[in-house]
Order: sequence, then structure tokens, then C-alpha cells
Amino acid sequence: MIAATVINKTDLARRTRQVVDQARRGRAVIVESYGEEQVAILDAADYRCLRAVAAFYAWPPQPSPATDTTLTPRGLDADEVQRAIAAADGDAQAAWNRVLKAYLDGDISLGRAAQLLDLSRFDLLERMNRLGFPLRMGPANLADAQREVAALG
Repeated sequence: MIAATVINKTDLARRTRQVVDQARRGRAVIVESYGEEQVAILDAADYRCLRAVAAFYAWPPQPSPATDTTLTPRGLDADEVQRAIAAADGDAQAAWNRVLKAYLDGDISLGRAAQLLDLSRFDLLERMNRLGFPLRMGPANLADAQREVAALG
């Protein structure tokens, strides 16, 4: 999970640059006043990931390759992501929602998700690990592995 530092508003005012740098390195900062938590500062990509995963779990469950091994992954291309952004009046969060939904549904790999989000695979992997998100790494069972091998040859 995300490690957090707690500071007061005065420290935030004095050390704004350091606080922002700390958040960008993956450590959330909780700002409090008189012992009451006021706001949380976190990396923008972490924020987008959190919102996208929350949106994923808010949608009604649908059959997907992640839950039904008889289904074939549909994939996701950059044009679909751009259409999602356009449908959301240019809101970049729509890209994160669409890409992470496709990943969590089993339609795309982690590497493809990272590519569509313009991140390195390692950055997305580290981020998802830190945030405690489910990771799909490799085939889920022997039948999936055999299908992957058959598809290669």
C-alpha cells in the first residue's frame, strides 16, 4: 500500500517543493490541521490509477477473459482510447479508465496497458504493486498456457 507522511499546513507552506517531490516519488502526504486530516497529496498517475480501479469495481460485472477462460481477449487499440477521451469531453481520466478496465478484464497485458498510458511496463508494475492492485502475470492455468503456446506456433 501507499506509504504516507503526515505534516501540518505550516510545514506544507514551508516545504512545498519537497512535499511535491515526495508525492511524485510515490509517497503520499497527508496534510492536517489541529490533528484533523485535511487533504492528501499524491502523484497524479497514482491518483488516476486509483480512480480508474474504483470505476472498474463500480461497473456491473461482465463476462471477461479474466473471469471466463473460454473468452478470447479483445485487445485495445489507441484509437479506442482516443474515442473514450473524446466521449468524455477530453478528460484524460477516460483513458486511464478504459485502459485499466481492459487490463483488469484480461483483454490486454500489463505491457500493452503501460504502452497505451505512455508509461514503462516497469513503472506501471511498480505503481500497481504499491497501490495494492491485482496483477495478472502469465497464464492463469495450464489450459491458458497451452493456448498461448499454440497461438505462437
